[in-house]
Amino acid sequence: MKELRFMTEFQHLQRVVDAKESFERANPGVRIIIEQSTDHFESKNAYESDEAPDIIESGGWALFNNKDMFVDLNPYVAEVDGLEEDLYQGPMRVARHSGMLPGLPVDVSIPLIVYNKEMFDRAGLAYPTEDMTWDDFIEMGKKLTIRNEHGVASQFGFGIGVDIEWYEPFVFRNGGSYLSPNGSTARGFIDSPATIEAFHKLIDAYRVHGIIRKPDEPSEAGQLHEGFAMILGFMWFTGDLIYHQIDDKFGVVGLSNMQGNDPSNMIYMGAAGVTSKSKNSRLAWEFLHHYLIERHSWPLPITHSQAKDRGLTGHRLWSRYMEELNHVRPSGYYLSEKWNSSRQLINEDIHRMILDGANVPKTLRSWTRFA
Repeated sequence: MKELRFMTEFQHLQRVVDAKESFERANPGVRIIIEQSTDHFESKNAYESDEAPDIIESGGWALFNNKDMFVDLNPYVAEVDGLEEDLYQGPMRVARHSGMLPGLPVDVSIPLIVYNKEMFDRAGLAYPTEDMTWDDFIEMGKKLTIRNEHGVASQFGFGIGVDIEWYEPFVFRNGGSYLSPNGSTARGFIDSPATIEAFHKLIDAYRVHGIIRKPDEPSEAGQLHEGFAMILGFMWFTGDLIYHQIDDKFGVVGLSNMQGNDPSNMIYMGAAGVTSKSKNSRLAWEFLHHYLIERHSWPLPITHSQAKDRGLTGHRLWSRYMEELNHVRPSGYYLSEKWNSSRQLINEDIHRMILDGANVPKTLRSWTRFA
């Protein structure tokens, strides 16, 4: 009896349990042992132990930046007829940003503009379209923001959290970036004219145009689905709309076009990979392939054929998310662990730009120390 140890950082195990059962039925001489870890630290310690897992699945990418911790899956992918062509190349570009393929993407999510059709209808405005510019977006947001005589909003034009990661798609689309392509430096990138201009536009959306709720601003707008006309909607937000059966009130469209004419977007994803300590790496790959490629495991699949089989490419909302997978590229937090670990410090600076009017170019120049 051959055993494979599968370690996952996710709490909900039904997907992998189902894959384990079907794989064991097809391979009666194999036993899959599923273990959970609480975080990257515990997973790394397990790898460094005398009984390293054969496969590690993580909700983030930090583990997969560790040199020599995982085997390169590129040769295995190449062996499966038609698999390379079937994979969505956007997530695969991100997964392969270092050249090798340390894991197959899981838990994929990307942001789009989710809009409330009823709010647009009440305002007499046409729904946003794929050719929407940033100026169009701001003007719509201003018309869709409703405040009382005391300036308290019952409806905001746009909903987005204060987070350096969530601003990155707008920086991309303006022709900027946070880091160099290999993640070795922020100098000349976070402080570039295109990046600074994108940040000015975003901060102005709070301070000048008032279409986004400021941190701790008094509000009567309620939750995102209640009082925000447009939302930076990740997969999990849209999934909740569908789960609660209110998705018919919403539409989805791509992010606004900006000066850089770049359609790039960010992506959140983790991965599952075969560890370099596995004594059964080919068998581990076969289970990984079964779990992520053959079975319908994760909400956003990584192959065109699975997306079609599950009806996602024809779905009114999901189809736009699947299309957007073609446009994702590596974000700063994938490229540099130092940048990723500085997220909280950067977000505190963003609060100061929004609330106190801290100088945008000077603040961005100070972030060059984070990479």
